[in-house]
Amino acid sequence: MHSLFCITHQPQITIDLDPSATIVWLGAAGQAPQMGHQVLDVHQAYPDLMAWHPFLTGAAGTFAIRRFLNAQAQEFSDFDLITLTQYRKFISRQAFGRTTDSFPTMRFINQSTQVPNYAAWFTEPEQCFCIANPRNIGNTFQQYIHVHQAPDFLRYLAIAVEHGVITPDECFQLINHPTIIPGGIEVGTLPINIFLAIAEQLEVVCLQFLEHHRPVKLDAYHRRALAFCNERLGSYLLQKVLLEIFGPTIPSEVIGYMHTVDIGATEYRVGT
Repeated sequence: MHSLFCITHQPQITIDLDPSATIVWLGAAGQAPQMGHQVLDVHQAYPDLMAWHPFLTGAAGTFAIRRFLNAQAQEFSDFDLITLTQYRKFISRQAFGRTTDSFPTMRFINQSTQVPNYAAWFTEPEQCFCIANPRNIGNTFQQYIHVHQAPDFLRYLAIAVEHGVITPDECFQLINHPTIIPGGIEVGTLPINIFLAIAEQLEVVCLQFLEHHRPVKLDAYHRRALAFCNERLGSYLLQKVLLEIFGPTIPSEVIGYMHTVDIGATEYRVGT
């Protein structure tokens, strides 16, 4: 089994999705795109997530997928896979477009460029993982506070420790961790059971955060603090799993290329 989901708040999806893909709709209520795909309308399915959407942003889609899969009342094997894309962001084993100065491990595709058809994912020999190329950021906490707000990350981590998602020692390791997998578990391919376990942990932390706090800045960029925190915690938890499976060196065959499709900009803007 290989399930494909595309999270979007925009009716225009720039990726040529496989017919079996499910669109996870986070846009305006009642305006889900009609493209012949199954649609998971988060407004209808999980209104509590949509109530928090201004702060959860795309994570509302991630958590909706987790709930949707758990509701299937079936056990998934270690060979059942999930691929997550966003309306203009995906990871593939083939590189398209060009690199960008603003995000060296992100490839930027002009919309006129041929974007891969994700049907190919279902005919290739199965690989259990296709993740973004890990980036060396030196120190996770230092890198976070360089572009975001320290209190948000510290409150988020405190909740993660309080609820047993990570131990105090792991919190220290995460803060000082030198690498990040861009997108964490929210874009790419991985075993469903691994996705479900980590997504549940992220959801617990996010919903507890929102019960007691708000991001310290509420402009359009900084109110997405939970998305930035999720990327770092999700990346850390994913790297723990990869260490258990593969040892200290992640095999090159599970590392893909992250892409963003141009929708009018001339350069990738971090955070979009």
